Amino acid sequence: MDQSCKLFIVLTLFTFSGCTAHYPVNEPITSIDESAGYRLGKQQGHPNQSESLTVIMAFSGGGTRAAAYAYGVLEALRDIEISWEGQQRRLLDEVDTISSVSGGSFTAAYYGLFGERIFEDFEEKFLYADVQGHLTSSFLNPFTWFKTGSLFFGRSDYAAEYYDEILFEGKTFGDMLKRTDTPIIQINATEVSSSTQFTFLQGVFDLLCSDLSTFPVARAVAASSAVPVLFSSITIDNRAGSCGFEMKPYVLAALEDPEPFSRRRHLVEKYIKYLDSETNPYLHLYDGGLTDNLGIRPGLNRLTIADDAWAFVKARGAGDTRRLVFIVVNAQSESKTLYSRSASPVPFMDAILGATSIPLNEYTFESLVTLHVVIGHFAGDIIKGRCADNEFIQGKSYDCADFKAYLVYIDLDQLTDKEQRNRLKALPTSFVLQPEEVDELREAARTVLMNNKNLKKFIDEL
Repeated sequence: MDQSCKLFIVLTLFTFSGCTAHYPVNEPITSIDESAGYRLGKQQGHPNQSESLTVIMAFSGGGTRAAAYAYGVLEALRDIEISWEGQQRRLLDEVDTISSVSGGSFTAAYYGLFGERIFEDFEEKFLYADVQGHLTSSFLNPFTWFKTGSLFFGRSDYAAEYYDEILFEGKTFGDMLKRTDTPIIQINATEVSSSTQFTFLQGVFDLLCSDLSTFPVARAVAASSAVPVLFSSITIDNRAGSCGFEMKPYVLAALEDPEPFSRRRHLVEKYIKYLDSETNPYLHLYDGGLTDNLGIRPGLNRLTIADDAWAFVKARGAGDTRRLVFIVVNAQSESKTLYSRSASPVPFMDAILGATSIPLNEYTFESLVTLHVVIGHFAGDIIKGRCADNEFIQGKSYDCADFKAYLVYIDLDQLTDKEQRNRLKALPTSFVLQPEEVDELREAARTVLMNNKNLKKFIDEL
């Protein structure tokens, strides 16, 4: 066979493979069952978990740096014991849910799928691995182009397959639902057409008339960490209108909010676009950090739409909660270049990156301020609502006003060693770090958590 024939065959195979490769399709559902599926309110968590203590965690984005920092916090929570309701408990066992974006989603998802196995093999499988090097070399390999050359299979789809191979073992959200010893994991991405945060929970998939239980966890993590340009978007099929889904009355009521700058109405107007599947037959997901790099917005958005904290908590079976701890883990980086020391213009690529990182960092701060204010109001609203609900408190053994909320914020700025702080904040937002850098991040997370004033206050007041 001459060389021209061989070239023709190779090109034909390349074209054929590129056209036929397709992303995994999310499976449809024909009816809504609010008692089934991976959703908030399900009885997930450690078997001996207290119903009166709620611990919510949020893991930020930031590549392997964020994954390692979040992992260090989990290690520390495993070693912290508290006394509550006459029992000694590990604080890790009391975690009810973890909300994550980007790099933090790798740690959250692995813990949600495999529980404490994370402390045995997550370091070698992911934290110490050169994930970025493998993906980069694969994207440059012509054989990978057979798949990624398709209009329906991009770099993020390939990355999801790789994450499955090294970490998630082909597991789905149905596998995560079977766990009886891990919290609910909320993996967050950004839907670009509507500019909304997209959370991988069955409640969101209900809108799309889709089954989350068959959806690969690796694919959700790939969406959560799909940095634009470097990665392609992850595509979700929208089948809204085919399963009898109806918006809750309190959600529809938000559309009638007369306030000219109603954040509640604004949120609902965005999500209600999903219901028009003829106009929007597909959703395209990118990095969750584009809309919230801390992973705290899902809870804030739900509270905003519900507009009634007590009804919101009661409906989710958490009415007996007396202590709420919100642990936010932020591994935000800092620019290595001090532009203020140079009279030259900012380099082109740094300017491009700054165009996204500057508003993201400012939005992160505003989100923290909002969370701080909301938690303060939340505690008061719970006490007021619960004490006015005579039917609920009848026969309860505790004081209806016994409710306290604590915001435990963990970030690299809280390290007292300035040299170490600057060094860790200057680590790249990538998927490769040196083992010693990973270990230093883990130990830094433990140090900051153990010295946190609000965490100490929570434990002392118990």
